[in-house]
Amino acid sequence: MKASLRNKLELLVERAEEVSASVMRASLVGLLVLASACEPPTPVRKAEPRDQPAAPPPSRQAPAEIEEAPPIRPDGTILAETELMGTRASINLWLAPDEDALAAGKAMRDAIYEMSRIESIASEWQSDSELSALNRAAGGEAMTISPELFEVLARAKQISADTGGLFDVTFHGVGELWTFTPGSQPPPADAIAERLALIDWQQIELDEAKRSARLAKPGMKIGLGAIAKGYAVDRAAALLRERGFDHHIVEAGGDTYVTGTKAGKPWRVGVQDPEQAAGRVGYVLAQDLSVVTSGNYARFFEWEGMHYTHIIDPRTGWPIPADRTPKSVTLLAKDATTADAYCTAVSVMTPAEGLAFVEARPELDVVIIGPNDELLVSSRLRERFVDERGR
Repeated sequence: MKASLRNKLELLVERAEEVSASVMRASLVGLLVLASACEPPTPVRKAEPRDQPAAPPPSRQAPAEIEEAPPIRPDGTILAETELMGTRASINLWLAPDEDALAAGKAMRDAIYEMSRIESIASEWQSDSELSALNRAAGGEAMTISPELFEVLARAKQISADTGGLFDVTFHGVGELWTFTPGSQPPPADAIAERLALIDWQQIELDEAKRSARLAKPGMKIGLGAIAKGYAVDRAAALLRERGFDHHIVEAGGDTYVTGTKAGKPWRVGVQDPEQAAGRVGYVLAQDLSVVTSGNYARFFEWEGMHYTHIIDPRTGWPIPADRTPKSVTLLAKDATTADAYCTAVSVMTPAEGLAFVEARPELDVVIIGPNDELLVSSRLRERFVDERGR
């Protein structure tokens, strides 16, 4: 998106208390609604959680009113962008001829606000979030939690069971030892070994009748970066549909949900080329489903000749080996919560294992780019994936 187009309209989503200018820039300070010409589909990749905790979220109030309709681009869409959950979040909404642009702008503002609300519940990096309180209570009594956090944890346990623990949100006790900024180095091996026993999704105790949760082992910590972002995307998309806007893409750091069409045609969601930050290997024709991409190129460091990616294998507490695991996984599912979590699990597998895992589950599809750049596409997806390599 050209920078000169970013001055068209800014819809402010206010927060209740004052924070410093630096925190405001990193928080949900604005919803930018941009007008531009129709552009090709942008490749998406999954952004992982921050290496360091964010500032605690301020108290929240209802977002500011919108008095003017946002601009409609020549292709009939309205685009909104903001910074949220440590990454870029956006909504691209196609406005049908009989739909009201002002009402659409308000719905998009509220959808962004809903994503921010979910972050305040489910972020392990915000010290006053509900999840952080649950982590601090590990080994103690069960804690009553919100319906939203309960739903995410219940879904996480289901997917952990289905993947044999390759997806495990209790990795955070070890994961917090790692940073992946340039110049980083691995934590001591004995520190990882000492905490490895804390990774055990079966030690998350949920009581549906009481809507309570408990972490059975003292020191256990949950990190929801590989599922809560998808859940927030789903909540935003659901809000837009409830308001009557059925044609849109909601995206947060590569976790994408696509609903309806764009002027009667399927939306196109690009699959990023791991070797080119602004390039793509192809795109998916998508409608009423989620597309999530994660890659070992997104965040990493090199130490003593070894490549350490941000994707942690919960079985070992160490990053996945780059020579045996995918460079990139793009996973499709009925919702972003599901796609987000399974994308992480498939990233831990070898390409052949990941493809076989997805082929055995009719509700999933996948595009895998292997360590040697081999492109694997699940059989059900081949008619909807457009391979642009060599063009």
